[in-house]
Amino acid sequence: MFEFLTQTFNASLIAVTQLFLSSVVTSNPWFEGLDLQYSGIKHEIVCSTKLADSFTETLDDVLLSGENITLHFRFELFAPGVATPIQIKEVVNGFRFDEETESYYLLNSENGELERFFTIEAAKDTYISVSNLVIVNTEGLSGEQDYFVQVTAFLDPIKLDDMSESVNLMLRWASVRPTIVSDKFRIQARAT
Repeated sequence: MFEFLTQTFNASLIAVTQLFLSSVVTSNPWFEGLDLQYSGIKHEIVCSTKLADSFTETLDDVLLSGENITLHFRFELFAPGVATPIQIKEVVNGFRFDEETESYYLLNSENGELERFFTIEAAKDTYISVSNLVIVNTEGLSGEQDYFVQVTAFLDPIKLDDMSESVNLMLRWASVRPTIVSDKFRIQARAT
C-alpha cells in the first residue's frame, strides 16, 4: 500500500512539474550589435548595445508584478590570451510597474536617474538598452596591445509576495546569459 501511495505521489509530482515547466515560455535573447567608440581626447571607450528577443509573456507578467526587476549589463575588457579582465564595468537597470499610476519606472545605476514611462513598450526598450556608456578608461593601456570587449547580461531572481521561494528569472531566458564579444582592436588605431 505504501509503495502504491509513493508511486501515486511521484506521478502527481512529475505531472505538476511538467505542467509548470510547460507554462514557462522561454526566449533565447541575444545582443543586436555592439558599437564601441574610442575617444583619444577623453581616454575612454563608449559603448552602445541592445538585447533582442528578451521578452516572453511570462516575463511580461513578472514585469507587471510591481516588484523591482533588475537587469545587469557587465562589460569586460580583455587582452587576447589573458583569462582575467583588465577592466570591468557593470550597470544595473531596475524596472518597476506602479499599478496605481499606471506608470513604468526605470532606474539606471550609472546615472541614478529615475525615468517614467507611460507605455510598457517604451519602458522595455530603454530597459534592455545601453546608450553611450563609458565602459573603459584607456589611460595606461598600451597602443601596441590588442584588446576586446565582452558584454554579458543577466536578470536577478525575485521574491514575489505570494510565493515562498525566489523566482529565477534566468529560466525565462533558458538559463543562458546573453553574451557578445567585440572584434580585436588597438587603442591608437581607433583614436579620434
